Amino acid sequence: MRKYIIIFLILIACQPEEFIEGQPLPQYEMIFEETISQVINGQEYSFEVLTTEEHILVITELNGSVISKESIIPTIGINTKIIYTKSLPNEELYFTLNSGGVELEKTTIIIE
Repeated sequence: MRKYIIIFLILIACQPEEFIEGQPLPQYEMIFEETISQVINGQEYSFEVLTTEEHILVITELNGSVISKESIIPTIGINTKIIYTKSLPNEELYFTLNSGGVELEKTTIIIE
């Protein structure tokens, strides 16, 4: 009888451990890391800031004409926003992040 109990305990001890799968880390599309990005309506984009001062997201034509301005108070670190493109022309545009009158980041976006 002892032999069966020992074999039973060995079998239980040899069961594979269950691994707990962690949730995958969120993936961010850092828009200012690319020189040109194609964007579609409702697409999320992310950018990183170092201060909580007011920042301004500006979309301009290549000739400098301002199409859109959005003033935001970001959190320190990665911030994620959604871009709505239905009212934007289907062409190459500049997308910039400004703070205190200084251009911090700039990229070219192509509206699809």
